[in-house]
Amino acid sequence: MSDLLQLATALRSHTDAALLATLRRRVGLGSPKDFFDLAQNLLAAKSVQPALNKLSGSEARALKCLVDGRIGDANPQAVDSLLELALVYLDAAGKPQVFETVAAMAAPMLPRLAPEPGLETAPIKIGMEPNRAELGLAAIAAFETQQAVYELLLDAEQNPIKLTGKTGFGVSDVKRLATHLRRTPASVRAYYQLSEQLQLLQLIGERWWLTSAASDYLNGTILDRWLTLAEQWVTSLGPVGAKELGSVLHFYPELDLVAALKTVFPLADTQLGEVLDLLAEQAQGIGFSVAGRPSVLLEYCLSKRTELAADLLQQHLPQLQHSLIVQADLSLIAPGPLDSATESVLRQFAEIEQVSVASTYRMSALSVSHGLECGLTIDGIRTMLLDLNAKPLPQPVEYLLREAESRFGRLTISPGPGGPEKAIIKSTDAILLTQVLNDSRMRAFAFQATTAASISTRFDPEVVYFGLRDHGYLAVRLTATGEVLSPRAALSYGTGLTSAGSHPMDNLINGLRAADDRVGKQPDDQDITRQIQLAIKNKAILMVVAEDRTGAEVEFRILPTALANGRLRGMDKRSDVERTIPLERVKRVQLG
Repeated sequence: MSDLLQLATALRSHTDAALLATLRRRVGLGSPKDFFDLAQNLLAAKSVQPALNKLSGSEARALKCLVDGRIGDANPQAVDSLLELALVYLDAAGKPQVFETVAAMAAPMLPRLAPEPGLETAPIKIGMEPNRAELGLAAIAAFETQQAVYELLLDAEQNPIKLTGKTGFGVSDVKRLATHLRRTPASVRAYYQLSEQLQLLQLIGERWWLTSAASDYLNGTILDRWLTLAEQWVTSLGPVGAKELGSVLHFYPELDLVAALKTVFPLADTQLGEVLDLLAEQAQGIGFSVAGRPSVLLEYCLSKRTELAADLLQQHLPQLQHSLIVQADLSLIAPGPLDSATESVLRQFAEIEQVSVASTYRMSALSVSHGLECGLTIDGIRTMLLDLNAKPLPQPVEYLLREAESRFGRLTISPGPGGPEKAIIKSTDAILLTQVLNDSRMRAFAFQATTAASISTRFDPEVVYFGLRDHGYLAVRLTATGEVLSPRAALSYGTGLTSAGSHPMDNLINGLRAADDRVGKQPDDQDITRQIQLAIKNKAILMVVAEDRTGAEVEFRILPTALANGRLRGMDKRSDVERTIPLERVKRVQLG
């Protein structure tokens, strides 16, 4: 049986929990259509190589034992981890075997392993005492990092992020967020990568979308967000890698975090060295290290005492506030971090200018319009500001609220019939509509006047919406039935592929199960053709259920050799004759 068929069969038999564990550890697998697609992606060199490079010492030594045929010498926990990584499989006798592709790629890497006795079985011990000064610095870093990811998600919500370049995120998007956060572009790219690892952003087509996990993150408390980041960091090490790192920190307390990570991952090459540096940088941001030295928070989390770490961190995080200073220049100053519920509402009608423990926000006609699109009311915004400010609002703020209310909905964008009229822009103000039509900055949209009160364009409503708002127009999107479309709903779940309450990984697993079920019961022509092509490519036996001339179903066990002109040719393994079967008569196929 080929590697591909062996792995696809093993993946199909996995529980959803086991599949989820594999998918979380082997990132960058794309959007596989079925288990064979997933198996191909897992066995591809660009996927296997990073997985090998990131093997912990005991995992690498266990793999060497399996490659050398010394199965009994392999550490059982490490073997289980290799199975989870889909680098090995269990044969018919239940013994672990290495995929041929993996063994060939690992062969030149394994000889440089050095024995490291003790780390594989040593218990993790807490060898550090909490240091208040250190915890204070860790808490500030943790607060700023969870806030930076929060800002990134809001930025992705309000700006369409396109797939660009090798990293997946364009220079303009990175620069915009770097300026906003006052961070380096490298740090911002790390935040994007972290958000992708956490499945807060999901790539669908050529666009990054927010997921339901992002909604949970945005609505969570500061501590909830930190726990999400901390647990992902530990998970990224793998169960064996996390255990070994805890042991290294105990036995070699003089090592900084980068050196400790390089000790744990002995197969790290130059490329993975950059990954380890990124892990160390993320650890610094999470509060797992201070000035490169591991903190007690890391040791607690590695020893599965995450709740203790959270309690310890909570004592040093900035205290939540429930107050704002509303100023006449339309700025809002928060003397400390706001609770998540207040922050969530505030961010719907005010943009943040300075991200810090004490943050500065600013209201504008566009930001208030955004709040109204999200379902807020002017009275609700005014009441909230009065409650937080504890005194009458400055006159310019009152004027802004009245103006935003009067202008809201004056310029609308609706879906058109299609073709050159994909989007229809309407306004009750003829002068405003003429201004949009003649605005040289909007020339790329090729607007055409259709009636005295509307213009059209061949671009999608979403694209036109962002184009108009980028140039200061208070445009509002409407559904086909004339209801205001919340920008949050449009961006987060507009495709219908990521629905509220579902996680992207769950969607992927459900899709794999559904495809497998469809192929087994009622496959379409594309499913059948794909299975046959895979069987030919991997020289695998194919079970074919076809309809004979009487309409009865007949089963053949065939080694396919060709697929052309709508016919399948292959050797019948039962009768030892070559058969040619018209594809139109094939009802079901199954590899194996």
